[in-house]
Amino acid sequence: MTILFLILFQALSNSPDTVTEWIHFEKAVRDQTIGKAEAQKQFPPLYKELKELCKKHQFKQHAKWQFPVQGYGIKDMGSDGFRPDIRYGSSPIKGYNFYDGNKHGGHPAYDIFIRDRNQDSADDKTLKPVMVIAPVDLLIVSVEKEWAPNSEIRGGRYIWALDPLTDRIFYFAHLNEVRITAGVFCPAGSAIGTVGRSGKNAYPSRSETHLHFMVLEIKGSALSPLDYRALLK
Repeated sequence: MTILFLILFQALSNSPDTVTEWIHFEKAVRDQTIGKAEAQKQFPPLYKELKELCKKHQFKQHAKWQFPVQGYGIKDMGSDGFRPDIRYGSSPIKGYNFYDGNKHGGHPAYDIFIRDRNQDSADDKTLKPVMVIAPVDLLIVSVEKEWAPNSEIRGGRYIWALDPLTDRIFYFAHLNEVRITAGVFCPAGSAIGTVGRSGKNAYPSRSETHLHFMVLEIKGSALSPLDYRALLK
């Protein structure tokens, strides 16, 4: 009976419920309903559980990444976009810290712009949505599919995903559509969403349509922004 209980416990501990735990954690950090000290305490064991869950899938290491916006390339990235240490936008905080949630400072990412003069979230040449691509093998750990123009959420519709081989978390923001669900394994090159204009500062007409693409390196409870430009094909 004891052995059966242990087997059942192990199966449950490695179940998609781990992803549900991350979703609750990520939203709590985003909305600042959890203190920074407590969030930093909770992150390492939760991340350990997520890595254990990843063992169910065959992740491959990629020396070079697929470009995350289909049909576009390096030339479409903001050249000085990666500035994690600055004071940015309406945030009163200088510099990026994951645990600052929706109030974080800095710009720890590159913005990848698409051709969209009429701001309908479609490519001006093809008249079709522009796909967001998984640059490496990823486990999708949380998504936000609901967003309205009056929302204070800066990322709009977004995706968080994990590469356990390199201990990196990927963040794709301002999406028009999220085309994936949490808990799903996505090989490199998989379409996971479309570029859009969702988000408090991305929605107004002064903003060009773009993907906000951030990668964080994990060391213990620290999540540090990665300048990944050299890794892109």
